[in-house]
Order: sequence, then structure tokens, then C-alpha cells
Amino acid sequence: MSEVDVVILAAGKGSRMKDDLSKPLHKVAGLPMLEWICRAVRKFNPKNIIAVQGADEDFSSYVDETVVQKEQLGSADALRCAFPKIDAEKLIVINADMPLMTENALVDLVEKGEGFDAALLTADLKKPFGYGRVIPVGERNVVEQIVEERDATADQEKLHLVNAGVYLFRADYIKRAINNVTTDNSQSEYYLTDALPGAKIVQVADWQDILGVNTQQQLAAVSKIARKRINDQIMANGVTMIDPLTTYIDANVLVGTGTIIKPGTVIEHDSVIGAENEIGPYAHLREKTVTGIDVHIGNFVETKNAKIGDHTHIGHLTYVGDAEVGQAVNIGAGTIFVNYDGKNKHMTKVGDRAFIGSNSKLVAPVEIASEAITAAGSTITDNVDRHAMGIARQRQTNKSDFWQRMPHEDFATEYDAKHDQRDGQP
Repeated sequence: MSEVDVVILAAGKGSRMKDDLSKPLHKVAGLPMLEWICRAVRKFNPKNIIAVQGADEDFSSYVDETVVQKEQLGSADALRCAFPKIDAEKLIVINADMPLMTENALVDLVEKGEGFDAALLTADLKKPFGYGRVIPVGERNVVEQIVEERDATADQEKLHLVNAGVYLFRADYIKRAINNVTTDNSQSEYYLTDALPGAKIVQVADWQDILGVNTQQQLAAVSKIARKRINDQIMANGVTMIDPLTTYIDANVLVGTGTIIKPGTVIEHDSVIGAENEIGPYAHLREKTVTGIDVHIGNFVETKNAKIGDHTHIGHLTYVGDAEVGQAVNIGAGTIFVNYDGKNKHMTKVGDRAFIGSNSKLVAPVEIASEAITAAGSTITDNVDRHAMGIARQRQTNKSDFWQRMPHEDFATEYDAKHDQRDGQP
């Protein structure tokens, strides 16, 4: 493959998102859309990745180079801003709001565009609303014209072949051709599509690859597709999901073979789940959760920045944050790792085979040694040594004959009376 630069058009204001976050930074399955694009293009080792950004943006942490489009004058003007940074023989141009774009689609574009000055990705959509229509030259697989929807005639709107907004150019060609692009359109903008007559048409294998995001509803739609792709790949690797539709796993998550994931589970980015775990239902494994082999994390358990050793059980109703938990530990229901002092987070360490009684509160920084115990209901603020039991609760006091002092409802009598009335008995 020839050397290729990639230009990501990321300067749009994204006003239809109706929020203050830059559109390329909206997250899909735990990653910003811009990062999804960068991941796809990095797989074929481009020479440089260049982002065209607005004056108030900074995407330098995602790409190799950035340039600023000071005024929003259209996609051709945006690409022109990147010309000083381009030195490869070819360049791919892609919008920053296409998180489902894949390496395979981009490689296909480069390979099939060989020998052409320009090529573009297209898709045949049953409902092409919002996309520019591609008009081919007769039966030939090249572009006669691309018409933006707002500029299309009624007949052109009926066409189903749409422009994906992903282009391949010979650098010397586009640097010349862009000078012929005008603003003769309804938006008075420089459309990059006006430089594409004669371009090779390359249709994607999966139309979902080209979906873009302009609204919160579209963001939700592509997120659903991305998560399905993630779940499908995880299941293909030997993981059981009881209900994939209610299992939400981010990108940057690894799950070991033989693990069972139950409904309502959320696993966030940068987490690694070991083999033969049982997770959920309704477990929330936040970022940087790492589990060993044969770990059980049950219903209504939340973890975050936690390393959990082999064979450990965290059954239910528990928060484990900023923690190192050893092997074969039992953590009882209602346990809270108290990690936050109002300003800073602190670590809790629990040794191998420790037993954490139900409703324990472990106030960090604190260490529970191997084979140590905390008594149920304790608030542990000091370290507990090996083979010791930490008890931090008041002694129980029993008040004799207290039953008679309290008001009571006799539910059984009320039930009987209600059913007697229903049966017609006095």
C-alpha cells in the first residue's frame, strides 16, 4: 500500500447535539468518536493523522498533527487548511462523527481506488434521509455528480446510493482540483464533493459502517450498534451472555473464556475480566476493574479501580473502589470500601482468604491481612492483622418485655377478616 495521510474533518460546531461538548468527543461505548476513527485508520499505518479543528478545539492528544479552520466555509475549505501538513502520495479524508467506520472498509477504499485520482465510499440505504446522493455515470462505477440532500431535486431525493463522506485522493490531484470548487449551492459553502466527478465508487459491505452522528438520537443508535459488535466479538471468544441486549460492555474491555455475564451488567473501559468468572445480574464494573480466575461478582455490586484475585466472591450489594483484594476472599453483603475523604481517593488492601463480614465498612487507607476477619456490621478504621478479627461496633443490649410497649398490626387477623367478608361470612 502506498503511503497515505489521513485528514479527519473535525471542525464542525455540532449544534444539533444541543450540548456544550465538542461533537467528536461524544463517547460511544466508552470512547470518544474521534478515538474510534483514529483506531480504525491506525490499523493500516498511515504516515500522518491530521485533524482539522475549530479555533476553540484541541484534538492534539488523539492525532499526529492539528490545523485550525478559522471559519466554517465548508468541507473543501477544511481540507485546504490541512494541505501544508500533507506530504504522502495519497490521502484519506473522513468526517470525525463516524465511529462505526472499520479498517476493512478503509483498506477496501484504498485498494479499489488504485489508479483513480479519487474514490469514495458509498452505501445503498433504504432510508437515505440526510445523506448526499451519488449519481453514477450510466452503468459505470464512477461518479457523475454528488448532490447534497438540501440541493437535490425531488427525483434525486429518491436515489438510494449515498455518499458516506469518506474519500481517497491522490494528493497532487486534489490540491489542483480544489481550486475549481465554488460556493454555488444553497449553503454558500465549498463542498468537497464538487471535486469528485470521475471518482471511483466503492460500496461498503456493511451499511452501518458509514453511519454518522449529528443528534443525540443518532449517538444512541450508533452506540447500540457498537455495543452489539463488542458483545458479538466477546461471545465469539467463548463468553456466555444470558441476554446480550441488556449487557453493556465498553471498548477496551477484555473478558476471559468461560465467563458468564448475566443481564443488566455494565463493564466500563480499561477493565480486564478473567476466565470462568460469573458476573451479575445488575453488576456495575467501572473503569480499571481487573479480576482473576473464577471470580464471582453478584447483583448490585459496583467496582472501580479494583484488582480482585482468583476465586474471590463478592455476592451482592457491595462497593469495592480503589482496592487490591487477594485470592479466595469472601466479601459479605452490604460491604463498603470507603475510599473518598472528600478530596482524595485512598487504597484498601485485603489479603488472601480474608473474610469480610456483611455490612462492614472499610475506611481507607486500611489493610486487612491474609486470613483476617471483620465482624459483620463493623466500621474498620485500623489495620487488621493475620488471623485476627476486627470488631468495631457497640455491644448489643436486649430490653426485656419490650413487645408490649410497641404498637402492632396483626396482619394475619386483617387478612382473615378481609377474606371472610369476601366469602360472605359475618
